[in-house]
Amino acid sequence: MRLGKWIAIGVLLLPVAEVAAFLLVAWAIGFLEALGLMVLTSLAGAVVLRQAGRDQLAQFRVTVGGGEAAALEAGSASLMVVLGGILLLLPGFITDLLGALLLVPAIRRRLGATIGRAIGESFRPPGADPVVDLNRQEWREVPDQQLPRPDK
Repeated sequence: MRLGKWIAIGVLLLPVAEVAAFLLVAWAIGFLEALGLMVLTSLAGAVVLRQAGRDQLAQFRVTVGGGEAAALEAGSASLMVVLGGILLLLPGFITDLLGALLLVPAIRRRLGATIGRAIGESFRPPGADPVVDLNRQEWREVPDQQLPRPDK
């Protein structure tokens, strides 16, 4: 099956899985406690979106607007933080777990690298060399004083 069909099946089955997960958690800790936990995770998602969401989304827009692959890779972490906040905001324990995982930097980096490789391979023409060789006339050296500093 194609990836699109798997995604569609996953989206259609997600509500059923969320209800099953809620019932299991409610059976384990109690109905009111499970409901309270779900409300707390939704509030946590709102806090993530409020605190980091605006800045991260603005940074992502700027990096994507540049159109460079390196900028897109740097902006993917911003997008994943926003996506993590959205998943936490949605009711359900499965989406909460996925959203919380997206807030862990190590997981974000690994997922971003995996997605970047998948996107890079899909846009590269077959047989294209991933290395770009430039002639001496096509580049110039930049002194260290002119290089952007990451702390600024």
